[in-house]
Amino acid sequence: MTVTGPGPDFSWQAQMGYTRHELIRGLPRAVAPYRVLDPSANPVEIVLDSRIVRFYTGQAGFRAIASMRIPVIPVKLEFFGFSNDQYDAFLHRFRTYMQKGGG
Repeated sequence: MTVTGPGPDFSWQAQMGYTRHELIRGLPRAVAPYRVLDPSANPVEIVLDSRIVRFYTGQAGFRAIASMRIPVIPVKLEFFGFSNDQYDAFLHRFRTYMQKGGG
């Protein structure tokens, strides 16, 4: 899917405590009813009607807490064709489904 015109309407970034494989595995449920196109791509495109989310992952690594090593990966989402309400709803669902540890 091709995005033309100016940059994204909204963007969101975070460090997430996942491996890329774990993120991609949980993505379809976290973004439903949107469709995940090619999960092996970077960015992964997520679409519904004329709305597109580009899901970028950065270099995965680990965070050390005492003797534990926890996976961490930077994530960036860019939103095209979204209203404020659509952006808020998408991000709320995504963050709720991808939340770990009951935070």
